[in-house]
Amino acid sequence: MDHQFQQFDQDPCLPGHPDPYSTYAALRERSPVHWCGGPQMWIILGHAEALEFMRDSRFSRHDYLDKLIARFGQNGHIYERQKLDIPYMDGKQHLNMRQHVIKAYHGIDLDSLAAFTRHFAADRLASIQGDQPFDLVALLANALPGMVASELMGVPTSQQLEVANKVSAFVRARGLIQTEQSASGGEDALEVYAHYFLPLIQERRGGDRQDLLSRLIADPTEGISLSDEQLLLIISSNFYSASVYTIRLLTGTIAWAMACHPETYQRIRNDRKLLAPAIEEVLRWDAPAQALNASVATENLVLAGQTIQAGDSITALVGSANRDPRVFDQPDTFLIDRSPNPHLSFAPGVHQCLGLHLARMQGVAVLSVLCDQFEHLHWDPAASRRLIGDRFRGFERLILHR
Repeated sequence: MDHQFQQFDQDPCLPGHPDPYSTYAALRERSPVHWCGGPQMWIILGHAEALEFMRDSRFSRHDYLDKLIARFGQNGHIYERQKLDIPYMDGKQHLNMRQHVIKAYHGIDLDSLAAFTRHFAADRLASIQGDQPFDLVALLANALPGMVASELMGVPTSQQLEVANKVSAFVRARGLIQTEQSASGGEDALEVYAHYFLPLIQERRGGDRQDLLSRLIADPTEGISLSDEQLLLIISSNFYSASVYTIRLLTGTIAWAMACHPETYQRIRNDRKLLAPAIEEVLRWDAPAQALNASVATENLVLAGQTIQAGDSITALVGSANRDPRVFDQPDTFLIDRSPNPHLSFAPGVHQCLGLHLARMQGVAVLSVLCDQFEHLHWDPAASRRLIGDRFRGFERLILHR
């Protein structure tokens, strides 16, 4: 365990580890808040403490970007650009932009999008014959969220692959461990996004369409009109990279959870009212985003007995908080009957996930199609491979068979 504590100190999300939760539990028992030397930040492991942090306006994500800009100098241009993105805004600017995006979301026809999602997933999985093994990530998880995001944003099919190939680099520039390589990779990814998304933005500016992108560009009733750069960041981050990256991982984890719990899977197949609570439990039990974007304390404060100095970096480890025994009975057990299930995977607070309804919809659609097409699900641990990706958890390769 000492070796795992040392790994945690260097990279608290333990990327790629088969079971980080036993390490989290041992550390959480000592204290719900720990200092990590690798990323030079405080890590919150407890549920109550994480929820308090998520709701506290004394922490600034904007100031955290300033720390990265000071650290990387002229190579930190990507962090300067990220200041225009909603996840890194603070205060009134953040609130106004959230309200604008939420209003644009209200125009999404979720029922039609859910039907599109189910049809796409069913079509991909229908190619599996008999009990032949297949990689769910390659067959479905990689493609599905990009197709849904593109359906929303109007990205031409011919452009989707190159844009999707840059998602990992874009997301890694928002991780807890930042290097010269992740900074330059994020900048390169944003330039690729600009090549494809800016023409779409400019096309929508000249028209009177009522699609999602058109609603984001401006809202005369709110007095909001976004620049091309602002729209580029919002689209690239909130409507593309966040969705493509996390839903890809969630898709694999859903199938893996069903393969690991065959009796639960049969219950869901026989009673589809259990689809929604099953997705909530997947999100709790093995969240795709294990930690939040980092923040900086704007004043001295005390959290769980630890003195956090103004200027200290800090984040919440959602994966640990979701298994806190002070909140969840049998926290390591997959139980779809939990009610309530107050997991923190959508960060219920100041920076709550804007796409939570889309995520839930896609999760339910994927599980529904799996139930339709596979009476049984088995997985091959030896042939599968976990993602090694900073604060994200899931599969790079997931081999399944009937």
